[in-house]
Amino acid sequence: MKKGMVWVLVVWIAGLLTASYTQPDPEESLLETWQAAEIQTERFMLHHGGRLDRSIPKEEIPRLAESLAQAWDLELSEPTVFADGTRWTAKNNWERNIQVQCIVINDRPQQSFSQPYISIQVTGGGHPDRQQLSDARNRIIHTLQQHQIQPRTHFSLQGRISSPTSTMDMSDRKRVIGSVLQRLGAHEVESMDTERTTSVSAYTPLFSGGLTTNGETMNVQVAAKKDDRGNGLILTVGTPIITIEY
Repeated sequence: MKKGMVWVLVVWIAGLLTASYTQPDPEESLLETWQAAEIQTERFMLHHGGRLDRSIPKEEIPRLAESLAQAWDLELSEPTVFADGTRWTAKNNWERNIQVQCIVINDRPQQSFSQPYISIQVTGGGHPDRQQLSDARNRIIHTLQQHQIQPRTHFSLQGRISSPTSTMDMSDRKRVIGSVLQRLGAHEVESMDTERTTSVSAYTPLFSGGLTTNGETMNVQVAAKKDDRGNGLILTVGTPIITIEY
């Protein structure tokens, strides 16, 4: 075989291998890092939030809320009117230990056309079952795409690190956060320190996309705060940002 043909064959095979490689979901990578760090999981959240990419007549917003609720098998409550707009809320449980809430907000009721804000939260206590989490994620994304809504999912984990000897200080918080970032192969973009909390925004090549902050891209956030219930830390990790209160 001629050298030229060999080279074409090598390039073709390499292309096939690249095409067949699928980057793991961010949720999967975070769960692996979380388990390797042996953190006791207390809760998790899968979240989508953002405005509709297009303007629709305000009369269609209630129908959109009803359609989303039906697609996700949620119980839609009567709309709540506030001074700055109207909110539709739908809730239900999926499987065991998974609660789902969808909120649609029209905060421009005086306008004939609007881009409502849509939030969907899938939350649970304890460590998530990977198959249930994957099924929930796929169901959320599929329904959003069916409604021509661009999915913008965030995933967060929160847990507790106990210390039987002493209350962890700022140096301990930074050490724990640094360990998580190292496991993710992430570098720090920006950070914040207070007396009780340390939060770091970072970038890892494990995840695609991200947000721009301080002139750089970040796609993972790690926060540690003093545990007021005892010695230790409350650790929270999210991609691209944390959506659980910490």
